[in-house]
This record gives sequence, C-alpha cells and structure tokens, in this order.
Amino acid sequence: MTETLFERYKEALRAGHVAVMRGRLEEAAAAYREAIAITGDRAVPRTALGSAQLRLGDPGGALESFDGALALEPDDDASLAGRAQALVVLRRTGDAALAYDHLAEIRLAQARLTDAVEAARRALAIEPTDERRARHAGLVEDLRAIGGASEAARLDDAAGSSGDGPVAAGADRPDDDEAVAARRPDAGAGEADVDGDAGETGQPGESPEPQPDPEALIAAFEEATARGDADAAAAAALAAAQAHRAHGRVAAAFDACLQGIGTRPGDVSLHLLLADLAVDRGWAAQAGEAYRQLLRLAELDGDAAAAELVRRTAAERLPADPRFAAGRPTG
Repeated sequence: MTETLFERYKEALRAGHVAVMRGRLEEAAAAYREAIAITGDRAVPRTALGSAQLRLGDPGGALESFDGALALEPDDDASLAGRAQALVVLRRTGDAALAYDHLAEIRLAQARLTDAVEAARRALAIEPTDERRARHAGLVEDLRAIGGASEAARLDDAAGSSGDGPVAAGADRPDDDEAVAARRPDAGAGEADVDGDAGETGQPGESPEPQPDPEALIAAFEEATARGDADAAAAAALAAAQAHRAHGRVAAAFDACLQGIGTRPGDVSLHLLLADLAVDRGWAAQAGEAYRQLLRLAELDGDAAAAELVRRTAAERLPADPRFAAGRPTG
C-alpha cells in the first residue's frame, strides 16, 4: 500500500471510531466500508463494521463482516465474540454455542482464563450439555486455584442462575455496587462507603479530607455544557465519575462518563475510566476490547503519549491479558 493510500485508510478508520464514540452508527459504518474499499487485506475495519451493523439491527450483515475479518485473522477475539453475538440474535443457537466454545478455546490458549470462563458460561447458557457443564466447572476451578476466588464465584453463580435457555448477546449479570466496591483492588480502609460516608483516615485526631460532591460536579458539568465550554464540561464529568466510583456507585460513574463523552467524544481520560469501570464490574473481555479500541485510535492519531497511557493502564488493570504487554501489536 502506498503512503497516500495508507493515510486515507487511517483517516477513514479514525473517522469510523470517532463516529462510534459519538453514537453515529450509520456514519461509522460508511467510514468503515470506505476503509475496507481502500484496503481489503485488513481485519480491523471489517470487525468494526460488524460491530456497528450489530448495533444497527443488521445481524446478517454483521455476521458476514465478522466472517470476512476472521478469514484474515482467524483468532481475533473481537471478531469471534461478535460472530457469536450475531448468531445469538439470528437465533442460530446451536451455532452460537459452538462459536462461544471456540472463543473459550482461543482465550484459554492466550492465557486469558477469566475471559475463557466467561465464554464457556455463555455457551453453557445458550445450549446446556453435560460436557459444557463439566468444562465450565473445570475452568472455574482452575481460576479459583490461581487466586481468582471472587471472580470464580461470580462466574460460577452466573452459570447457575442462567437457566437452561439462551441468553441475549452481550448480556452480563449485574453486580451490586457494594460487591463491586469490595472487589476493586484499590478499595480499602478509609474509602467512602456506598452511602457516601467517609471512613476513618489518617492518624488519630486528624480530620478526614472532604470528599468531592458528585452532584455538585454534575451541576458544574451542566453549567459548562450550557455555556459551550467542552473542556470544562469533560473535566467536571470525569471528576464526578471518579467521585461516584470512590463511593462505590459504579452505575452512576458509568453515567457520568457517558455524559462527558457526549460532550467531548475523543477524551481519552473519560474512555479510560469507562474501561476501568468495566474491569471493576468484572467485565474483563469488554474492558479489553475498550482498551484495544482506544489504543488503536491513539496510534492512528499518532499520539504516542496517549497510546502509552492506554497500554500502561490496560496492562495494570488486565495483567493476565497478553495483548497489552510491552511491544505487542494491538491487532
């Protein structure tokens, strides 16, 4: 590919990613098709197109796009997961279960045990068999054996509560905010509880530092939005999301992030926090794809500092995911 063509390809791909962040899915799909037309030998725009088509209610088109991507990169996680979701929406339950079986195998081969358990759970929920029950139970025990007891319990409970019928694509079992706060690696003594009351901090006789008021920050966000100050609005939304997260209110933190992204779609800090919240929830696979998308966008923009920040954050939050090791390509 000539340098000029590659620049056109990068620009089309970037335009698609930005359109997705802004919720303009038709625009994103058009940009991804343009990227595919420029170069037909790359899986990334086909995978991205499939994801947009799935959200636009075109599972048949999405399946075709994911299959095209997998013909180029057979082990691509996002394409395999998207293909399985498309099959669920198309009600091809047998094929969907087999697709999740295969996804579990690929993730296991990549040493991504938590994500492998999640894929195996989905296969079991869609089409339960004794073989799938045994495999899921074995993977959960493997996860527990390497120190992932809380995550193993969550995934084991999710499998037990999923029943014998198919589940909707992308559906995750919600955790309550208290459990999420307890599971976060940075949660500990002195952190505010879910009701917002600060715990004991510092030395005896010291006053705890005042906690930021998320509601006041949201009010500041709304004021900045009204006067057209996107930078101030994004900063206020980020601070509100961080405050909600510190109080263990993960759902509220998600909402604050999304409000900020609506004002400033390309804000890396907001997208990073959104991915971090997915990790807090235990959604490692979704967080991994969010980090990977952010990393791709930073690289397309030539923003080395942002790319390094995303890679470092992903490696810290998902240390078992080999995709974010130093020097590894993003795919």
